[in-house]
Amino acid sequence: MKFIALKTKDGELKGDISFCCRVLHVSRQGFYQYLANKDCPWKYQLLADAMMEI
Repeated sequence: MKFIALKTKDGELKGDISFCCRVLHVSRQGFYQYLANKDCPWKYQLLADAMMEI
């Protein structure tokens, strides 16, 4: 999904989205969900940070 986001400038180039999704066998809905959630922190980030300190 990150590849599609880079190639389509985060969904701005609409024509390229359908082509990339078709070639990579990814749904458009899944791509747009990725764009909506890509800046959200991972739900286990605090736990992973604590483990890295140990």
